[in-house]
Amino acid sequence: MGMRYENIKTIVLVILVVLSLFLTWNLWSYQSPSDLNTETQNLQEAEVGGKSELEDYIRPTKVLYHQSGSHYLSHEEKRIDSWLQEMRTWKLGDITDVSSAIEPSGFLNYVHDNNSVEIVYPDLIPVETFQQMFSFTTDKLPRVDFDRVVIKIKKTPNLSVNMYLVNYSQQKVYAVKISNVVKNDVQKLADAGTSAERCLVYKKNENRYIFIPAQTSHMHKLYAYEAPLDIRKFQNALFTNPSYARTESLAYRELYTEGTKVINVNTRTNVMEYVNLVNSNTESNDDANLLNRSFSFVNDHAGWTEPDYRFDSWNRVTKEITYRYYHDNHPVYSNQGMTEIYQRWGNAEVLNYRRPLYRFVQVSLPEMKVQLQSPQEVIEMIEKHQDFDPSLLNDISIGYQLEEGIGDNQQQDTDKTEYDSNSVTLVPSWFYYYNNKWYRVTLPDEGGVNGGLE
Repeated sequence: MGMRYENIKTIVLVILVVLSLFLTWNLWSYQSPSDLNTETQNLQEAEVGGKSELEDYIRPTKVLYHQSGSHYLSHEEKRIDSWLQEMRTWKLGDITDVSSAIEPSGFLNYVHDNNSVEIVYPDLIPVETFQQMFSFTTDKLPRVDFDRVVIKIKKTPNLSVNMYLVNYSQQKVYAVKISNVVKNDVQKLADAGTSAERCLVYKKNENRYIFIPAQTSHMHKLYAYEAPLDIRKFQNALFTNPSYARTESLAYRELYTEGTKVINVNTRTNVMEYVNLVNSNTESNDDANLLNRSFSFVNDHAGWTEPDYRFDSWNRVTKEITYRYYHDNHPVYSNQGMTEIYQRWGNAEVLNYRRPLYRFVQVSLPEMKVQLQSPQEVIEMIEKHQDFDPSLLNDISIGYQLEEGIGDNQQQDTDKTEYDSNSVTLVPSWFYYYNNKWYRVTLPDEGGVNGGLE
């Protein structure tokens, strides 16, 4: 009897110890449903637009065709898309630096030679980003930055197609081994370039040629209003605990603060700026993947609220990246950052993030045609600028200037009150890139030239 009692005690004790261990494990590992779903809920609540692909926002802005001593330029997205689709069928291989084989004095003629096509990006992009958008047969790629893809076609009995990546400002040329190329298709795309706009070539800058449409352009003013976005969705994306954020209203400002993170909304321009005040060094080693990370940062909270933003510029040293709003593949400029998505990065996180808090919605109003100055007039106006130095002039192009309001005449034609305070006009204009800044060319009675644009 005693033995049986002892056995029962032992069994009960073992059961109690196992039960105790099980309950303790459950206590330690327990997370409430709200804790488990916090990250998922924040991401869902933060989604403002749809998810996007890298190649939709890091895109060329123009194509140049060089044939029979003439030059042609196109900003048409259909032409650009045709080239991108063709290149995506190719297999890209080893990249070789061939710059030393080109005399410095012959660099410009080499890049802009007859029977060649240039697919031009607005700023340098790293090959690591290019690799994400096209098919490479090798992962061992050199560190290369480039701002244009040059395709050379030799009309020999055996038609040949060669591809180069060009860093224009540094005069570096990299040959890319390509295969799976249907050469006749490439030739057809190149031949179609003669239907694009014929170009003038500005050659007074000894380091680059600037290609400008030869004919005076007629374009239409565009009218739109700003459909607001919900600031709470950005709080959910950028703050750790958005429900605990402090809110403060100032003159033309709304401040939202959570610890070291601040969202500052300019209520007049409806531009949001996020600042992370954490002490983070921005002068770390070069980050080749920074451009990819900048895209993913916005994409993670579905912040690409419009398909018309494009990668515009970046600075590897300061880790600043800008995406700009484009219309018909022409850039739209604003004096107050109203057409930009801007980021500045630290070592591992975003320190600044500035963007509009609205979508552009085009308004159906009677169109107003604008006749732009001739290219010759534009060049003359630029060169008359005080202390003008042609070596600092890097580009001349057509775009739009964003102006608030839709104009008195157009305002009288509509009774829609939402246009009163949130309306904008996109005004066709000439712009030029001088000493690392974009400037608008204005008529003489408007002052000639505006200050640097954002």
